[in-house]
Amino acid sequence: MNWCDIIFVGDFLVIRCDNINSLVDCYIKEDKREELWNLAFDYGNEIDLTKIANYYISVRDSFHICELLSIVSNYLDLDYLFDSIVLTNDKEFMFWILNNGTIKSIIDYKYFSKLENVCRN
Repeated sequence: MNWCDIIFVGDFLVIRCDNINSLVDCYIKEDKREELWNLAFDYGNEIDLTKIANYYISVRDSFHICELLSIVSNYLDLDYLFDSIVLTNDKEFMFWILNNGTIKSIIDYKYFSKLENVCRN
């Protein structure tokens, strides 16, 4: 069974877990969005990035979705990711993603067109 503990010992944060994906689960449970992004940055090809992306989508965190796309888009299923964003039907969420200049230079336009089509209607 996967397990993970985040505890403080004095002033130090101590993280103990059986594997890196357990840490992803723990950070999601604790709403540690920046820490999730750091894990993606450090261990992009070793962790379940879809789980992190789905979490950011579920909490409508356009900032961290864009940050995730900017650092590990080559490890993500972009069709699945953008389809999941469209399924939220949250135009404001999609608008903020569409207007992020950093990822527009990285991600193929065909993915953004999915969001634009929803936002236009």
